[in-house]
Amino acid sequence: MEAGKIPPHLSAEEHALRLSEEQLLQEGRQWLSRAANLYTQTPKIKIWVPVLSSILLTGYYLYNMHAAASAQKPSPLPAPSAPVAVEVSEDTSAPKPSMSVSTVVVGIPPGASTDTEDSDAELLKRAQQAHSDQQYASEGSLLQKVLMRSKSPQNVCPAVGKAYERAGEINLSIQAFEQCIALAPGDVDTLLAFGHALQAKPDFKRAAAQYRACLQKDPGNLDAQSGLALIELRQNHLAKADQAARSILQKAPENTDALLITGLTAWRQGKLSDAQKTFLRGTELDDRREDFHAFLGRIAEAQGRTQDALQQYERALALDPNDSDIADRRNRLRDVK
Repeated sequence: MEAGKIPPHLSAEEHALRLSEEQLLQEGRQWLSRAANLYTQTPKIKIWVPVLSSILLTGYYLYNMHAAASAQKPSPLPAPSAPVAVEVSEDTSAPKPSMSVSTVVVGIPPGASTDTEDSDAELLKRAQQAHSDQQYASEGSLLQKVLMRSKSPQNVCPAVGKAYERAGEINLSIQAFEQCIALAPGDVDTLLAFGHALQAKPDFKRAAAQYRACLQKDPGNLDAQSGLALIELRQNHLAKADQAARSILQKAPENTDALLITGLTAWRQGKLSDAQKTFLRGTELDDRREDFHAFLGRIAEAQGRTQDALQQYERALALDPNDSDIADRRNRLRDVK
């Protein structure tokens, strides 16, 4: 190979390192040769200086070769030591970026309505069907939705409270009536229905207050007067109840509510014949009132007329299948018979 030409398999740095190594070897050989000549041609005392020099030169040469080779190799990574926990302190003085969170509904454009609830008209239609099917709890729940969200919630008053009352949900009925009263404090129908629900709870004091509020709006309202008379009866104020009922009958002889109160007053006083006549008059005016037939059955049972009692109980249960007391009485009489 021509002098000074870099072989193709070596880089410029490797070629320069090799030339340096060759030069050092050549110089080392020359010094060793001189040292040998001195050793053979001169006294021993003069030999030690060049020998020591050649030793030093050889050591220098080996050291440089090791240093050059080390420079060409990457140093190995240090062995991992025990993990070191690095505590990063948060700069609380730096302002934090504010982020707004928005809910995105896939497939629905922004601003589009996601309300899939039934319309008020549909809810009212379903409530009417539930009423026809005697599913009064469902009717009340549907009407309650209209009451809570409609622009004209008073339109379902007092029907929502009545539905819950028919379902036996007296507390829900009272809550609905309270909402209705807040919407229309002077509505006579709502005051009356609210009084009936409170009376069924029973909360006679508040019920009487609703009836009196109704009479302030409509002094001649016979339903409110009958409500007050019935409260007197349920509190066992028999004389006051009978007087209030007869006062109504003087103005409206065919008022079946007043007839029922009069008959019950006679029943409580042990006047079974008078009570029977009153209840029979009630069935003549309205044969679809379950309570007249139920009490006629009670009188017949008390008088030992089992067949008549069973006949009246059957009629009462046909009108109100949920009257468990009458059902128990009928079943008991059947077993005895």
